[in-house]
Amino acid sequence: MSEVWWIVGRGLLGGLLVMAFAVIGEMLTPKRFAGIFAAAPAVALAGMTVTVVQKGEHQLDEDALGMIAGAVALVAYCAVAVPLVRRVGALAGSLMALAVWAIVAGAGWALIA
Repeated sequence: MSEVWWIVGRGLLGGLLVMAFAVIGEMLTPKRFAGIFAAAPAVALAGMTVTVVQKGEHQLDEDALGMIAGAVALVAYCAVAVPLVRRVGALAGSLMALAVWAIVAGAGWALIA
């Protein structure tokens, strides 16, 4: 199967899982859980499923390590974004937080590469 069809399959599976997790999030309270269930877990599950089918478990190990590094970088971004936006404004604070994300993600990539 061509690489394009694997990418299309990953997108379709990710979309279906996002919808399923969004439905679960809508049934729960408080509503802030909706964002937790509707985003990263669905995309990660879709990506992992397609990776296992296409490339096997060894590639999944490497992808999972990348997901962990990305999750740590996202936590760092979130931790610094709110105080930076409050202190220096939305645009500058967001850009500075994005720089923090890039540094943490790069360090994570260097550790696992």
